[in-house]
Amino acid sequence: MGKALIVCLLLAGCTTPASIGNPRQVWCDHNQPRRPSAAVVAAMTRPELNEVNAYNGKGAKWCRWKP
Repeated sequence: MGKALIVCLLLAGCTTPASIGNPRQVWCDHNQPRRPSAAVVAAMTRPELNEVNAYNGKGAKWCRWKP
């Protein structure tokens, strides 16, 4: 049974994560612009608005999002 386990582990192999060629592209692939409604914007605090603006600014710079 020990040999069978070793064979199974060898067949499964140890996988390593693929190298990330461009971390910015990975970020762009997994994110999209935040577009809160006017009512939500009216209820947001200044730090929340700053965070959304910074996030969308990063997307505009890195991913060519349009405002």
